[in-house]
Amino acid sequence: NKAKEWINTAIEKRADAFWYYRQKSLIYAKSGDKKGAITAAEKSMTMAEKAGNDDYVAMNKKSIAEWKNMK
Repeated sequence: NKAKEWINTAIEKRADAFWYYRQKSLIYAKSGDKKGAITAAEKSMTMAEKAGNDDYVAMNKKSIAEWKNMK
């Protein structure tokens, strides 16, 4: 999937960008990879916490909860 390729390339170039991991989580969720989405969102959330970005922490928490409750 091209979206996965592009986001992974972006992360390779800027591994400190928690917003890229957030986007990766959304791409993976949309493609049906719930486990990959949760992993990426957890990484984004951890990085956002360290950066002091409460908005990204909240967005990731909400998405993780939704994906964990999906069947």
